[in-house]
Amino acid sequence: MDSVRAAALCALFFFLWSLPCCQPAAILSSPAPRRSRASRSAQDAHRTAKTFKETPASSAALRAELKSVVEPHDYMLSIYRTYSAAEKLGLNASFFPSSKSANTITSFVDRGRDDLVLSPLRRQKYLFDVSTLSSKEDLLGAELRLFRQPPADSAPPAPGLYTLHLSSCDSASPLHSSPLHLPASPKASWEVVDAWGAFKSGSPASHGGQLCVDLSVTPGQSDAELDLRQLGFGRRARPRRHRAILVVYTRSRKRESLFNELREKTKARGDPPPALKAKRRRRTALASSRHGKRHGKKAKSRCSKKALHVNFKELGWDDWIIAPLDYEAYHCEGVCDFPLRSHLEPTNHAIIQTLMNSMDPGSTPPSCCVPTKLSPISILYIDSGNNVVYKQYEDMVVEQCGCR
Repeated sequence: MDSVRAAALCALFFFLWSLPCCQPAAILSSPAPRRSRASRSAQDAHRTAKTFKETPASSAALRAELKSVVEPHDYMLSIYRTYSAAEKLGLNASFFPSSKSANTITSFVDRGRDDLVLSPLRRQKYLFDVSTLSSKEDLLGAELRLFRQPPADSAPPAPGLYTLHLSSCDSASPLHSSPLHLPASPKASWEVVDAWGAFKSGSPASHGGQLCVDLSVTPGQSDAELDLRQLGFGRRARPRRHRAILVVYTRSRKRESLFNELREKTKARGDPPPALKAKRRRRTALASSRHGKRHGKKAKSRCSKKALHVNFKELGWDDWIIAPLDYEAYHCEGVCDFPLRSHLEPTNHAIIQTLMNSMDPGSTPPSCCVPTKLSPISILYIDSGNNVVYKQYEDMVVEQCGCR
């Protein structure tokens, strides 16, 4: 192994080691015979690259099975389209009033049982598995979205103003009440109910991550509960896209890493089959070999932003990332030689380091061409609990490059 390649691999190893998500794996790794620093760096870098390629399992059968189970709700798709379009215009979607200042929006599909066919349906229970909500995120709001479709086999109730009640399944204590207007010509629509009170009244973690709420409707000021089927809330034989969803708005207390989501997906779905591992091991080895040959020569151009097209399908991530399937990430490449250009916005330290390098290249390395400004992108994906999640990931696109 020549010295240039060894130095490049050493730099890659130390960069990966500085990432918080990579340190635990290194700490918990089993001891190995002592090797040269260059050899250890090469193997560690290869192992990290292999981890990203092998997680999560992306066989065709598994991908088809997952996509047949999880169907993105129209509301989540509309959130992604709206907020990603705003980002392309340079707007931060988390500042929108509709986002409640959240950078993560998670949808949980109702898992309650179908209501009985016989007898009037006065109350209906909605059950949600919210165990994937992280304690490291601040909960900012929640809403219950209910699809109402007037039945064709019975007369609808009289038009007018009704009251929709949401209460806890455990204590029957009221959580929220909101007006429900029934028009003279009823049609299918989505009703949105504030469900933030369900989280304020008690932690779902104490119930095994299960959140249960009761729905009832009364006419005007009366306490008499109406038949929910006649109002169009019956859910028997309802397609998945019309099932009730609980939408929870949260904000991460620190910058999120895609590596964390990959790790959770791996825990939930297990390792790839041995045959798939072998294929990826060979593919990763070939990629590493080509990478070393391609970057063995010193770059001649000055530091600037270069194209970098990321395709999630090629990474094997299209089985859990819904959108986008690809995007332009860009990267920084080139030399930082003296004198540094002003548009590169070098720090004083970078200026001094570059000057020292120009005087004596053997004593001081040149400053590095790195991203100085990055922007976020919106990602719609399936989490480890098979819930559809919208998340705004920071630092995903290079906007400017500079010498540091």
